[in-house]
Amino acid sequence: MTGPSKDAATSAKAQLPLPLPAFTPSYERESFIVSTSNEAAWRAAQTWRSSREPLFVICGPEGSGKTHLASILAIDGGTFCSAGAPPENRSALILFDDLPSGEPKAFLGIIDELLESETRVILIGNGAPASWAGGFEDLRTRIESTPRATILEPDEALIETVIAKGFRDRQLEVDRSVVVFAAPRLPRTFAAAHAFVARADALALNAKRGITVPLAQQLVDSIS
Repeated sequence: MTGPSKDAATSAKAQLPLPLPAFTPSYERESFIVSTSNEAAWRAAQTWRSSREPLFVICGPEGSGKTHLASILAIDGGTFCSAGAPPENRSALILFDDLPSGEPKAFLGIIDELLESETRVILIGNGAPASWAGGFEDLRTRIESTPRATILEPDEALIETVIAKGFRDRQLEVDRSVVVFAAPRLPRTFAAAHAFVARADALALNAKRGITVPLAQQLVDSIS
């Protein structure tokens, strides 16, 4: 079988970097792999879960598993919602999964109202939590004084896990040799791992072929 055409290779390179794939990932506890880049975050999350602290922060790079970790904390019940509006349905745990808010002063009021009603709150977002305050000092102080779980960029072992899980979430059967080949050759970021999976899926579908090591080679070169 012949490899992908030069045009397909050019297209693959031109379309990177890619947004995260539009699909519903698996958030089961068993699929959250604890590695050196998220071990401290995992411990912090478990400590908070067993504590009486009302507020918690989960931060890290895009696609790093923040929502996955938060979903594990909410396994006994919780409501995910937007930071732009108060939750319509109250529960014992409210999770804001899209920080920062466009209205930091109003958002702090929402947090205070929830905490006064003895609702626990988790704030989830990309990058440095202090930046979520949008320059509003009261919110910055609140966030900075809150216990947090910080997920770091992945090591090679976790990149392998992210790639393998990405293929499973897409219901793609891919030989492990593809994962083993790609992991050490990709930039060590969650974004690169997700981009590799998304582009491999799209390119294999377009070329009507399986996801193989030669195809992985093409994509690794373009992503790198």
